[in-house]
Amino acid sequence: MKKYTKYIICGVVVLVVIILLVVIFGGRKSITCTMKSDQSKNGYVLETKYVIKANKNIVKKVAINETITSKDSKLLDRFEKSFKEQYEYNQKNYNGYTYKVTNKNGKVLTDVVIDYSEFDMEKFIKNNSAMKEYTDDNKLTLDGAKKLYESTGATCK
Repeated sequence: MKKYTKYIICGVVVLVVIILLVVIFGGRKSITCTMKSDQSKNGYVLETKYVIKANKNIVKKVAINETITSKDSKLLDRFEKSFKEQYEYNQKNYNGYTYKVTNKNGKVLTDVVIDYSEFDMEKFIKNNSAMKEYTDDNKLTLDGAKKLYESTGATCK
């Protein structure tokens, strides 16, 4: 009997670890959306990557990387200024934004993270009523985020 007790205890420990892993990580999902917009006639190319992290169907964070490539340094300066103003405005009004915008070597690069645990979605929806379509109980859903980014031309996987 003592011989089997060790096996039973080991089996119970393994089962508890598996249950904990499923509870902790089972609802986590990640979707990546990418988009490339060739605006060569306007002097630039825009490439965007969104990495959406969700728990079950509620978005927790979105990491956004944008790259604008152009030979026109004045155009890149305008994009840099516009991105910085947009993200500063969003952080000031809705919270949850961390961002970095750089302009070098013929490219403007953005690295943005939106933390929806800090983001004021209720206020955002109040100011952007179309966002209601992508939310449930004032929370951005994974399906909603995917639909939103696909509506801008992104492909999501």
